[in-house]
Amino acid sequence: MGLFDFFSQKHEFLGCDIGTTSIKIVELKKKGEFAHLHNYALLETLGHFERSNNVIQANALKISEKETTELLSLLLKKGNFSTSYVVASIPSFSSFTVLLEMPLMDENETQKAMPFQIKQHIPLPLSEIAVDWMRVGQREDEDGFNKQYILLIAIPHSVIESYKTIFKNAGLKLKALEVETLAYTRSLVGSDQTTTGIIDIGARSTNISIIDQGFLKHNTQTDYAGDSLTTAIAKGLGIQSRRAEELKKQKGILGGTGEYELSTLQKPFLDAILKEVEKVKKDFEESFHVPVQRFLVVGGGANLVGIVPYAEERLGVPVVLGNGFLYVTTPSELSALLPELQTRFSLATGLAIRGLM
Repeated sequence: MGLFDFFSQKHEFLGCDIGTTSIKIVELKKKGEFAHLHNYALLETLGHFERSNNVIQANALKISEKETTELLSLLLKKGNFSTSYVVASIPSFSSFTVLLEMPLMDENETQKAMPFQIKQHIPLPLSEIAVDWMRVGQREDEDGFNKQYILLIAIPHSVIESYKTIFKNAGLKLKALEVETLAYTRSLVGSDQTTTGIIDIGARSTNISIIDQGFLKHNTQTDYAGDSLTTAIAKGLGIQSRRAEELKKQKGILGGTGEYELSTLQKPFLDAILKEVEKVKKDFEESFHVPVQRFLVVGGGANLVGIVPYAEERLGVPVVLGNGFLYVTTPSELSALLPELQTRFSLATGLAIRGLM
């Protein structure tokens, strides 16, 4: 999105994904026509298991500047990256993303109509937000009138300034900010025209989006996420949250001898996530009369053992792990780690690709 760019093109870039409980960085270098994975790093905080408010950024329009700068600086020191140019993500809960349906008109007329649309759909004054929009499709309605779809994105100036401060204090050159879903679209879908749902299971929230003909057409969020499953295990078994997190990663949702209870504790919360996915799928298909052909699962929760077949059975369409390195070449020595890395670093990769474009 051009409005949030502060750009100068380079042949190597960092993509930085600041989540609620982790920071992920990918470093890409351009080699000829291809982007190559040069380096990556991950820092996870565990304090939120002891205190629920001990997170990098809460599910609100704010981010902890001091703590985030300290963590980012630590990760940069450990990662030993070779460039300071970075593209960073704005989480869905810190921005406003709205798909508008309007009468089809030329760009100049649309531009004149947008202030009214913004006031109608964004709950903040125009003076407090940065706004961008793009046409993402059109259709003829049942009465024969031509309509256009406009993707409207608004980010509070306060959020943008916080990110600028964090990256400046960490010694990085912030060259662009981008809403998460757009970066995911770039790394996971690219030019593929398949109507695709993306399920991003983070620690504190799950984001569900639909990409149709290469454009974001639907985006929503639920508070059921990875930590919901961990908390269910901890309370059900009467154990510490950190131990519950370890068990979740080891066993996943696959039930079996001695593991049945672990499975049944988690499934109600996973079902809550998938119920929201089903609702998004139904709403999209009824609105656009286009079937969702597949779902990609990404984020930390994507590596939960057994989640893919379970979700596929529930949703009734193919479900696969998202491959964030689909359009990136990777070192051969990372082949054993790729199944986990390509889901967890999908967002950071999409951001870094944006820098190389």
